[in-house]
Amino acid sequence: MQPTTPISPVFFEAPSRRATMAQQTPEVDTLDQLQTPQQVELLDKIDELRNQGLGHHGISLPQLIVCGDQSSGKSSLLEGLTRLRFPTKEGLCTTFATEVVLRKETNVEISCTITPGKSRSQAERHELSKFKHIFSSRENFSFPSVLEAAKEQMAHGTKANRGPFFEDVLRVKYSGPDLPSLTIVDLPGIIETQLEGGSGAERVVDLVTSYMRDEKSIILAVVPACYDPEIQKVFKYLKEFDPKGSRTLGIITKPDMIERGGDNEKELMRLAKNEKYPLQHRWHAVRNRSFVTREQTDAERDATERKFFSDGIWSHFPSEDVGISSLRVKLSRVLLEHIGKELPSLVAAVQGAITSTQHGLKALGDARETSRQQRSYLTGHAEKFQMLTHDALRGIYSNPFFGLSSPDERTPTRLRTEIQNMNIAFTHIMYRKGHTWEIANDQSSEPFVSSAAVASFHSSQEYDAWFQDPAWISRAEFLEKHVGEYVRQSRPSGLPSLVNPWVIGEVFRQQSMGWREIAQRHLQRIFEAVKDYIEEALGSLVDPRTCSMLMLKQIQPELDRRWRSVEAKLEELLVPYTEQDPITYDPGFVREIEETRAARYRLSASQTGSTATVGARGLQHNSVTSRGSTRYLLTESIDGFTNSEILDLMQTYYKHAISVFINNIAVLAIENCLIKNLSGIFSPSLITDLSDEKLHAIAAESDEVREERDSLRQKLGALESGKDILNEHIAMRPTARTAKKVSPPRSRTSVKDTRPRTPVSQRDEDDDAKSVHLAEVEDLTAQLDNLVVTPPSSSGSKHKRPRVDSVTASPTPKGSGRKRSPYGWPPRHDVPRPTIENGSDEDD
Repeated sequence: MQPTTPISPVFFEAPSRRATMAQQTPEVDTLDQLQTPQQVELLDKIDELRNQGLGHHGISLPQLIVCGDQSSGKSSLLEGLTRLRFPTKEGLCTTFATEVVLRKETNVEISCTITPGKSRSQAERHELSKFKHIFSSRENFSFPSVLEAAKEQMAHGTKANRGPFFEDVLRVKYSGPDLPSLTIVDLPGIIETQLEGGSGAERVVDLVTSYMRDEKSIILAVVPACYDPEIQKVFKYLKEFDPKGSRTLGIITKPDMIERGGDNEKELMRLAKNEKYPLQHRWHAVRNRSFVTREQTDAERDATERKFFSDGIWSHFPSEDVGISSLRVKLSRVLLEHIGKELPSLVAAVQGAITSTQHGLKALGDARETSRQQRSYLTGHAEKFQMLTHDALRGIYSNPFFGLSSPDERTPTRLRTEIQNMNIAFTHIMYRKGHTWEIANDQSSEPFVSSAAVASFHSSQEYDAWFQDPAWISRAEFLEKHVGEYVRQSRPSGLPSLVNPWVIGEVFRQQSMGWREIAQRHLQRIFEAVKDYIEEALGSLVDPRTCSMLMLKQIQPELDRRWRSVEAKLEELLVPYTEQDPITYDPGFVREIEETRAARYRLSASQTGSTATVGARGLQHNSVTSRGSTRYLLTESIDGFTNSEILDLMQTYYKHAISVFINNIAVLAIENCLIKNLSGIFSPSLITDLSDEKLHAIAAESDEVREERDSLRQKLGALESGKDILNEHIAMRPTARTAKKVSPPRSRTSVKDTRPRTPVSQRDEDDDAKSVHLAEVEDLTAQLDNLVVTPPSSSGSKHKRPRVDSVTASPTPKGSGRKRSPYGWPPRHDVPRPTIENGSDEDD
């Protein structure tokens, strides 16, 4: 078609016309038109976010990174871009990343600082923050000496096997009147092996690839023309981390080292024309200083480069793809485009970091520098502690603090449940193992099995493992060896069958010998449960340092006092059973001892009358049997009756005494001495009475907490400020350009809709061709419109905005500039142009 004939030549002539314009207009003016003050502010804010170390918190920031093999010309490239003298000697130069920040300012200043790596400790970060070198001119700035000083500073506090490679970043900010606003990260050259040995090569690869795999990094792949690209290691990592070439800009260095007219030059041109290795951002060629021409001035260097690209095959190459001056403009454009594309995801990441930082500050609580702040802090948490403790002792577990992750979990927070379960286990173990001997054939001495033992299964197992089972012994043997010995050595005055009360007490003390040990272990276990609960409760309310100091200064002394009270109470409760004669006024005791005696008489009578013949007269038979039994009891042994009486009295008393002792331990020792008023161990009234010195020792924040709070506040401030700037740039971006993605509305006022649907005339085709031609030409200069920020005009209707010129970033007056197509910017596929009242009149 004829309309396509003039388009193609114009499309390829545009770079030449731009190159001519660039020669007539200073480079600084071009960059000024490219970057508005708002965009420079955006770049500054992103650099500030990067300087805050947000990359260590999972936030990737848009950036340009320079990657290449060792001796690929990276340093000379950066020297040409920044006008700063980078070390260009052969061999290993940089061993860490260098962030170069260029900003246009009235005065010249070069400041060098270090951004610590994420693995640095707080002390190391503090030391690295002391590194700061400032220069007032480029002549005074010595990059090699700064690199060496930074390397020495980074080496402090590092491990011996780290070598000369560091994850820290040297930040060089260069401000001056003739600089573009640009930020570039220079990475160490990729090396195959380290001559001195060690793992230096792997560390370089790890460092470089950590930047290359970041999706928000634009990779500037530096490739020397004098080497086959196939052997350049940077291509290996490009294929791995950017296989589609969507975020890579290739830079060809040392083109002057290729013989002109040869096959190598043809292959080089295929690479430069983006044919050999296609990249989205294409390729760019520069001719930098060599080691021989290292003494050239900047002006001489630029003149030599311009002369080189104006001769031979390079003279027909688009000027915007060669030379350091056009590279500065291209990099600025690429960076701004990339930032514009990444703004929404960056805002989301910053918002996530803001939320986590706010949570961190909330966890630290309010600052506590004054006594009033410290007292208020403790008082508020003391009130919460009291409420938790009241619920814990009553068994009300509605607060999330008492939550369980599984039904069978044991938790110290449910204090009443813990105490109940251990009391049940204590009761169970006392009845099972509290007595020294298990006397056989005596139903009254059978161990009591608690019906609640299942409810305290874990505690019962724990208690059961601590103590041995009672020794088994028959009743006859016990009467002879243990009771009989005491009776024979303790006969009182009077009749021989009289029972000595002292013997009953002595046998009882032998049988209940294990009570003290079991009770002591049980009380210790209850005390540990109480202490664990307090630590858990305080740990959920206050910071670790305050919790430790509160336990040390206030809680532990009170707990020690309560434990001493429990120990004294245990001794008091043991006195009736270890030092005094058995005493009880329980009516059930008399009834039970009578039943025991009757059972013993019946047993003896049945054994005596077992050989007699049973006659028809049961009464006479029973009388004879009764008299025979009495004669048997009196004649068998003079101490038999006494021994049996003593054993029956002891066992009956033991059954009553153990129940009383268990209850006394639970009520008098645990509840009265240990648990009573437990919530008062940390109460508001207690905080009121604390001295300022003790208050400061408990509630004052540690230096680490203060430093962490200051760091989080600074981070939060930078994040919120950065978020505001990012949101502002998103909000102020023109939105009408997205109108072509929306289906055109059917409006009666639309110019397109009012035209008759007749065959298109030749004139209409010419008009459409001119419109498409104009769109193609201006599309080259309008690619940055997504980032051009123009505040709404203060005059006129708020629904209309003046058109923003894509080059000057300023409103175009009515009637001035080029003539617009009557149909605005027509889409390329003959889709009718919608009429949009509230937007810009330009497309993306």
